[in-house]
Amino acid sequence: MARRSDWTPLRFVMVPAPSPGSLEVHSSSRPTVIYLDQNMWIDLARATKAPDDHPRERELLEILCAKVRTGGVRLPLTASNLYETHKVKKAELRAAIAYTQAMLSKAEVFRGRRRRLEVEVARVLCELYGLPWKEPHPEWMFSRLFFESQAELGDPRLGLKMSDRVLESFRSDPQAALIDYLIESDDGVRREAVARFEQGCDGLKAEIEERRLRHRNESLSMRRRIYSMLLAHGDQEILIAVADQLALPWRCFEDNNGATIRCVINETPAFLIEREIGLKLENQARPIHVNDMRDMRNFTTVLPYADVVVAEKQFTNLARQAALETRFGVRLETDLEVLRDL
Repeated sequence: MARRSDWTPLRFVMVPAPSPGSLEVHSSSRPTVIYLDQNMWIDLARATKAPDDHPRERELLEILCAKVRTGGVRLPLTASNLYETHKVKKAELRAAIAYTQAMLSKAEVFRGRRRRLEVEVARVLCELYGLPWKEPHPEWMFSRLFFESQAELGDPRLGLKMSDRVLESFRSDPQAALIDYLIESDDGVRREAVARFEQGCDGLKAEIEERRLRHRNESLSMRRRIYSMLLAHGDQEILIAVADQLALPWRCFEDNNGATIRCVINETPAFLIEREIGLKLENQARPIHVNDMRDMRNFTTVLPYADVVVAEKQFTNLARQAALETRFGVRLETDLEVLRDL
C-alpha cells in the first residue's frame, strides 16, 4: 500500500495551508472558488503520476498549482469527492488522487448539508420576519476539518470522539489529516465509510424513482409543489430547530396559508437546487442511477458558493435547463481547459 511518507510526485505543488483563523475575504482580490468534479481530479492526479502520458493535463495542473500558490484560486472539496477517492481500491491511484486533492485544496471542504441548511433557512426567516441577521462568519461555508464536509464537529451523527490533542493535530496540519484519512485508513473503516455514503445515495435514488412513478401524470407545477412539501417534511426537524433558535414558534411555517414554508423552500439554495434538479431528473426517460444522486448532492453543495464549476455534461446541462447558472451567478463548464483563462 502506498504510504504518505513514500509518495513524492506532488512535492512541486506542496501549497501550505493558512494558519487556523487566518482566513479573510478581500473584496478587491477575492480568490476564484472552483469546484472540480471527481473525474477532473482523476485526470489531474494521473498527470502528477505520469506527466509524459498526460501532457495537456500536466500543463493545466502546473497552471493550477501556480494559481493556488499565489492565492488566485481556491479548490474546496465536497463529501462526494472524499467518498469517491476513499472508494478507489487501487492504493497507488488512491494515493495520487488524495495527494492532488489535499495539496491543491489545502484540505478545504464545503460544509455539510445540515450546517448549510441551518444558515440558509435562518437567513430566509430573518428576512421574512424582519429579524436582525448577521452571517455567522464570512467563511462559514468552508472548513479545513475534512469531516465537516459531512457533519460539524460535535454532531453525534459523526460518531467521532476526539481528544484535544488529536483535534489540535488536525487543525495544525489539515492536509496531513486528510491524506491520512484517504490513504491510511483501516480497510474496514474505509469500506464502512463508503457503504454509509452509498446507503444515503441509494435512499435518495429510491425516493425519486418512487415519486416519478407516483406523480408521472401530474403537471410540472403540481410536481413542484409536491416536491417542495416533501422536502419540508423530510427536514422538518432542522426547520423547527432553526425557528426555535430565532425565537419563532414552529407554527410560523404555516403563516399566510403556507406562504412562509413556500418562501423558505424557494429561497433556500439547498432546497431549491435539489428540487429543480430532481424535477429535471424525473423528466428523463432513462433510469436514475446512484451516480446521479452523488452529482445532485455536489451541485446542491457548490452552486451557491463556487464561482466556477467544472463537471460532466449531463448535470451541467440539467443545471442550465433549470436556470441555476443564472440564479446563482456561477459559471458552469465541462472541460479543464477553462483553467487557462481564470
